[in-house]
Amino acid sequence: MSKRWLTTKEAEKYTGLCFKTLKKYWEQGDISAKKLQGKWIWDRESIDRFFSEDDLRVKEILSEVGVKC
Repeated sequence: MSKRWLTTKEAEKYTGLCFKTLKKYWEQGDISAKKLQGKWIWDRESIDRFFSEDDLRVKEILSEVGVKC
């Protein structure tokens, strides 16, 4: 089982996103994170949900314009 909370370095590697982008998604409320002793930790489960929901939104848009996934 994968661990739930990721360091910034682990979250960047896991998502392929830089810290600035991760923080933007956190500020928008799309993913969960918190500062613990001055360091960011990122909730892998919320990251997975966000990307899963994003996938569904893309598929929905593509189906509306007639593109099959």
